[in-house]
Amino acid sequence: MAKKKKLLLISTGGTISQDKNLLGKSRVLENKSAKVFATQLRKIGKRLNIEIEPKELMDKDSSNIVPSDWNAMIGNIVDAYDNYDAFLITHGTNTLGYTCAALAFALGNLGKPVILTGAQVPHGEPGSDAVMNLENATRVASQCERLVGVVAVFGSHIITGVRVKKRTEFAYDAFTTFGSASSLGRIGRELSWNQLALDRHNSFMNPTAEIKGQLDVKATFEMDIVSLTEFPGLRWRFFKVLVDSGVKGILYRAAGAGDPNVVPKNKSFENLREGFEYLRAKKIPIVVTTQAAEGMASMDVNEPGKFASELGAIAAWDMSLEAMTVKLAWLLGRGVSYEEIRTSMLKSLRGEIDPIRSQHQATREA
Repeated sequence: MAKKKKLLLISTGGTISQDKNLLGKSRVLENKSAKVFATQLRKIGKRLNIEIEPKELMDKDSSNIVPSDWNAMIGNIVDAYDNYDAFLITHGTNTLGYTCAALAFALGNLGKPVILTGAQVPHGEPGSDAVMNLENATRVASQCERLVGVVAVFGSHIITGVRVKKRTEFAYDAFTTFGSASSLGRIGRELSWNQLALDRHNSFMNPTAEIKGQLDVKATFEMDIVSLTEFPGLRWRFFKVLVDSGVKGILYRAAGAGDPNVVPKNKSFENLREGFEYLRAKKIPIVVTTQAAEGMASMDVNEPGKFASELGAIAAWDMSLEAMTVKLAWLLGRGVSYEEIRTSMLKSLRGEIDPIRSQHQATREA
């Protein structure tokens, strides 16, 4: 008989860790959710030849998750790395995409899967998807011979960690793969893998760590960053106010294909050019994405985007807001220089940028 695999089930809170009290109101499972889940998964674990060990890490609504919580999850995975074949984290849905991205960037060379899941309906309520998502995540964890790195399992989707996007607060299939990239697989009666997407996902972990000492752990995040949305009439001086108050990086949602209002100074209306010039002079990186829900920020389509690029702005291409936010915080936290940040943000380090876009950027730079 094959050796039994070991799965560490880490509970961090969220809707999946709630049930109903006697008055019918949602409540957390009194710091027992991981044990409850492990008990309920015992049957599927037996069928999959996988032993599930529970650990209660925290009970937090994911809206309240902060980087120190990411570090707690990372620390638990690193400390237990040599003793388990896979790791499953239950998490609230509101910031699941940010946590997935944080773990994906911080944990380099993972040779084992780290799977995150949650629920739309609290455990114990009629129609709850908690147990289904847990069972599906466990099924994926049992495939540890073919999967490494950070992924989310939710509803019928298996999603690479840097492309996790919540699409709806209502439906069971709340998460899908952001952008034009493909999911790693779908879950139904059987697991159906997209081998091309899976191979690309796994490739970012090479060479994979067999033991704890081989892990490439970089888990410092600089959170003195802000996210701004452009609108007609936004004043450039606010960039100066932010930088003078200590901001070290900016995520910027512009119109179109990443087209901020930065036309040359000889135009007859006020614009943001002086703000972008100030950022460049102070070496404060600004990453420009698009407000278009299905758009992409290449900054090479229209005149405003080209001007912004000349002023030092960084195109986000098809990165999700979650991925680009965490990636910028992660690079700043490592003390990476302004010039290197401008280069690294344009590289796909964990699969956060479409390979065609990465190749196009490399060709354009050459």
